[in-house]
Amino acid sequence: MTKGRPILVLLCLFTMVFLSGCWGAKEPDELGFILYTGVDKVEGNLLEVTFGIAVPQAGGAEGKGGKSERELEIVSVNAASFYGAVQLANAFVSRDLTFLHNRALIFSEEVAREGLEGYVNTMIRSRELRRNTFVLVTNGKAKEFIASNQAILETYPYRQMEFFLEGKKFVGFIPHSNLNMFYKALKSPGEEAITALCGVNDGKGRGIITDKEGEIIQEIAYLPGEIPRQGGNKIDIIGTAVFRGDKLMGYLNGNETRYYQMVKGDFQSAMITLPDPENKERLLVIVLKVELGRPPTIKVDLKGENPRIQIDLLLEGEIISTQSSTNYESGVEKAELEQYAGSIINNEILAVIQKTQQEYQSDIFGFGDHTRSFFWTWSAWEQYNWSEKYPQAEVEAKTTVKIRRTGLKIRTSPLPEVKGGEGP
Repeated sequence: MTKGRPILVLLCLFTMVFLSGCWGAKEPDELGFILYTGVDKVEGNLLEVTFGIAVPQAGGAEGKGGKSERELEIVSVNAASFYGAVQLANAFVSRDLTFLHNRALIFSEEVAREGLEGYVNTMIRSRELRRNTFVLVTNGKAKEFIASNQAILETYPYRQMEFFLEGKKFVGFIPHSNLNMFYKALKSPGEEAITALCGVNDGKGRGIITDKEGEIIQEIAYLPGEIPRQGGNKIDIIGTAVFRGDKLMGYLNGNETRYYQMVKGDFQSAMITLPDPENKERLLVIVLKVELGRPPTIKVDLKGENPRIQIDLLLEGEIISTQSSTNYESGVEKAELEQYAGSIINNEILAVIQKTQQEYQSDIFGFGDHTRSFFWTWSAWEQYNWSEKYPQAEVEAKTTVKIRRTGLKIRTSPLPEVKGGEGP
């Protein structure tokens, strides 16, 4: 027994040291959970940081059924730095603010054009801000965007942004962007960063957009605030913010974002509206649901005077709707529709790439990542300076569309010919 006592004492000391209480721990009711954070610039070169703080829902204590009248408390603080604003907010918010449940970082256009590197470097170091936190740029004020956001169909407001940015893969006009993805692109010599684009809709919008010939109907070629609509949430999330380095260069609208995601390989599925190739004069349309048949094949050649980029894309489609009596479900008409759809999508893809080359000089597609095999070392790859070569790159694309399904119809029959009088 005597010999075992030192061992027992050591075991007790070990238990006391390693199983002691968490002295720095805080109870949930002591914390104020920030759900959304917005960053704007104000006079005096100060930041205006806006916090959307979750309002606790005490069971049976507030409102009917334990639900309070508001679910989000919005506060704004002017300060010289981001964390300075957090400290000042604690001066008038009763609970200690935490970013443990922050789901979105929203930067105003003004802040993004000046550069986001300082903010991203600060936030990526945080123990509380998760790297899967969504990053967005608003074409207005971040404060206004957060204040206008309404959780109309969601019980809990923190879920709303997740549904917007993760549950919208079937539409194709909202790119996935988070803090980790932005940081990686910011530090990569072969790719530029992007974020999702958001804004406030005042209900005015504008009409359906067509090209100069009025042939291609672009139902989603909008930026936030331009969608012609009424009712619902006041915010729009559509399109892509394009960066060169850490500075915002411009935007891709919803239509362009779809084609960007196709080349990037992030595209899931979407419905695309095309004019009927056999009945253009009657303004009839065909709606196809398309998805990636396989990941895009991208080859980059640096041997010539200018880099050459070759893209091979396969899309699989389903006929959702046709307004004419042409039998596109089989035969020659089906083959013509596949070629026609592939040609239109291919031209749109080349137009988006050309826009990033000429207007933004920003390789958001990551073509530069395919050049690493040409260099022995990382430093040699950096010295090649792909961002300067990209605007002069020669791009070729081949898009193939294969219609695999035709809905619940296997054949479209023409209307019977009407004979006799002209009617009443």
